[in-house]
Amino acid sequence: MVKFPILLDIYQRGEGPLKRVERISLPEAGDYSIGRIGDNQIVLDTPEVSKQHAWLLVREDGIAVSDRGSTNRTYIGDSEVDTSPWDGALPIRIAQFEIHLVPQTSAGETRVNVPQENATRAFSAGTTSSAPAARAPRGQSIEVALNAPSAPNETRFPRNIFKGEIVSAQEIKASEFFAGETTYITVGGGLGSFVWADHLRIFGVGTGEIRAIGDSPIPYANYQRLCRNSQIPPHERLRSNSLSTPDNIWGFPGYASRETWKDLKEFRFTGIKYIFQVFGEASLAQTFTPRSGEVFKSIDREAQRIGWRDMFVAGRVLSIRKTNDERYAVAYRVPEDDARAGVRERVMIGKFLHISTGYPATRFTDDLQAFKARFPEEARVFNAYENHEAVYRNLESNPVPATVVVRGRGIVASRIIQRLYETRDKNKHIKIVHQMRNPIGKNEGYRYKRAQRYVYNHIENQAFNWPKATWGGQLLRETERATPEERVKIYEALGGTTTADRRDWRNIIQLGIGDNWYQPVFGHFETLELVKTDQGPKIQMRLKAQRNQPAVEVVADYVLDCTGLIGDITHSPLLRDLAETYKLPRNLGVGGGKIGGIFVSPDFEIPALRNGSGRAYAAGQITLGGPQPGVDTFLGMQYSALRSVDHMAVLGAPNVSLFGPLRSFSQWIKWCKNATP
Repeated sequence: MVKFPILLDIYQRGEGPLKRVERISLPEAGDYSIGRIGDNQIVLDTPEVSKQHAWLLVREDGIAVSDRGSTNRTYIGDSEVDTSPWDGALPIRIAQFEIHLVPQTSAGETRVNVPQENATRAFSAGTTSSAPAARAPRGQSIEVALNAPSAPNETRFPRNIFKGEIVSAQEIKASEFFAGETTYITVGGGLGSFVWADHLRIFGVGTGEIRAIGDSPIPYANYQRLCRNSQIPPHERLRSNSLSTPDNIWGFPGYASRETWKDLKEFRFTGIKYIFQVFGEASLAQTFTPRSGEVFKSIDREAQRIGWRDMFVAGRVLSIRKTNDERYAVAYRVPEDDARAGVRERVMIGKFLHISTGYPATRFTDDLQAFKARFPEEARVFNAYENHEAVYRNLESNPVPATVVVRGRGIVASRIIQRLYETRDKNKHIKIVHQMRNPIGKNEGYRYKRAQRYVYNHIENQAFNWPKATWGGQLLRETERATPEERVKIYEALGGTTTADRRDWRNIIQLGIGDNWYQPVFGHFETLELVKTDQGPKIQMRLKAQRNQPAVEVVADYVLDCTGLIGDITHSPLLRDLAETYKLPRNLGVGGGKIGGIFVSPDFEIPALRNGSGRAYAAGQITLGGPQPGVDTFLGMQYSALRSVDHMAVLGAPNVSLFGPLRSFSQWIKWCKNATP
């Protein structure tokens, strides 16, 4: 049972650690609104917070948080939520704010003494909110409250018009929410949507027939953010093939040719080495990979050429339904600034639907989540994909002994270790403890038929995250023809996490082991406690070792979790709603469980969403475990776009031409001239 009053601590993130800006009290059960303006009971005064952002539903038997269709979304921990119970174990995250539930003792007293005058205050630039909390009937349970006709999530858009599996196109067109109809709609607005729209344009479709709904008009915005946070600035190289060109469906000229030509124009003949890398990889030369900055520039150029801004619609997609006229209705909410005092809720109708929403969430292991929730003001535990630049600045500006634990052994862990190595130029006292689940012997790498991964320092090395044959060779044919059970066995044999075989990364490990500032450890940490030392607060960790080895004690200054992103579609409210509404089949995951992505055909159609002559397609990580292994790569997105657009051409979709040699060559010439398709 909930003990009243409930105390909440509100923290705000800046350059450094989280700072507590207010403690507020909720005196009784009720529906407490969270938002930017003063009409809310809990006011978070920053432009990134919507005017009416979320509800905090408080009952005597529990608490729940319900997003109100906000622009920048609501999270519990690192998982985006629509409506979800909240037990306080993880904070509610809204923009740069975190809301923490203050623990209470059995007697109902808080563990932290708080001046009484702080009670009932709402944070709004130092002012208080006079709006009263809405009363809830005594005895009403949180389950009843969430399912009542008057509950916030039942009355808000789009649930008030999406009442079944099939919705009326005529009713939507007659409503205030109708935003127009088009032929092709792609949901996500990121790189997957961009590549699909690029193919449509080259196949003959005009900009007026395509709409891409997403958060940012820059298609690589989210990917660029992840790159920067995981320490891949513009001059650093991605793990991508020279021919994996999101701006060029033909793959020629590739990034190696472009870099060579750029250097030759400036009379730098060393650029010829890039061509040698491509033809000599990986036996004679290190594999070529492009710089992230060059990739983003090339996408900017192609976006302008195909008229991406004319097709893009700013909005957060909330729900998708089939219509009664063999099409699809996409409900979304536009940013407040774009609404211009009008209706923010919109519904667009289209004949052909494409879904490419990327990774649903950031992975954070349970022990690190718990530590962050217990010690929110201590900026010492980070996921590698969140902004943690302060770690390197602190290590460089304060050259004292420091230990950093790096968790994981994939490509991101390698790049983080490189960044820490570079930081050692200003602080030679940095020690790296590299935590991996288990040791891997030199000849114990994953084997598929006659191919076996090379292992160095207990890390499996592979030029790209999937063998090249998965994008268009024998291995692709095998996975496409395989049954779901056979496909799982193939993926299990291919293995999971790898890193790239780069000489500079091997040299860093050799130097670290030789100079005793790099130490690999194996197992998982059982405890994570904050302790006081002469050098300030540190994290005390006890590693449960493997293979009967003794436990390892580590006292660390920082922990950087490089275990990756979450691909489970249930972490996305949009995909979860879609899967539950239409009972979408899931791909089998490793181990045989149905935890993979959405089941798609080899043409990347979602058969369960077929609506008469209407067709729905998917791309990217949300199709994980399907007929194409490397779905979350540049080349994987290009392959899925080509297959789906080819499929629509065969179906006779409007203005999608069959793509023969002559049309392909003429469109390539236009690409070379930077002319509109």
